[in-house]
Amino acid sequence: MREKLILNVAGQVYANDGYERASMDTIADLAGVSKPMLYAYFGSKEGLYASYIELTGRELVARLVRADRPEAPHTIRLRALIAEFLAFVEQHRDGWTVLFHEVNANRPLVELVADLRGQVVAAIRAMLEAGASSWPGLAAPASDGVAHAIVGAGESLANWWLEHPTVAREQVTDWYVGLAQAAIASAGRPERG
Repeated sequence: MREKLILNVAGQVYANDGYERASMDTIADLAGVSKPMLYAYFGSKEGLYASYIELTGRELVARLVRADRPEAPHTIRLRALIAEFLAFVEQHRDGWTVLFHEVNANRPLVELVADLRGQVVAAIRAMLEAGASSWPGLAAPASDGVAHAIVGAGESLANWWLEHPTVAREQVTDWYVGLAQAAIASAGRPERG
């Protein structure tokens, strides 16, 4: 329980101050623990940061997996995934900021986030390849390219939304669904000769 509290506090500090300026003293003070205890739990500032990224990333992926309904028509399935993704961003602003807006600290941490992004892309690619009763699905390489485009658009749109918090989540969901559907439809068209 204490570890989760420390990670939540660390996320707030990393989101507000960035990795380089974040202080272990500040995190320890806000979490109500000693600095040696932080090091006992996480080994280093980088270890704490990596633990926070892993925790937050696992939660995002788990939420997307739970929201997926493979038996549903693809438009409903896509909307459910996008709505869950945006709910995560809204509920975990600090986590999102650390995961996708602030990661530029050093190589191992960038690789952690790249791995998470790869997991999300793989899940979207699998959905695109599986298709549904209402559409035949996409084959490689279109499925991979469109999955990357959808994830990239989502990251960018989420970052924009955090800077424009008065825009309703449902509106952002509609925009993102429209972008994703356009990308899928475009990739499903016959190639031009």
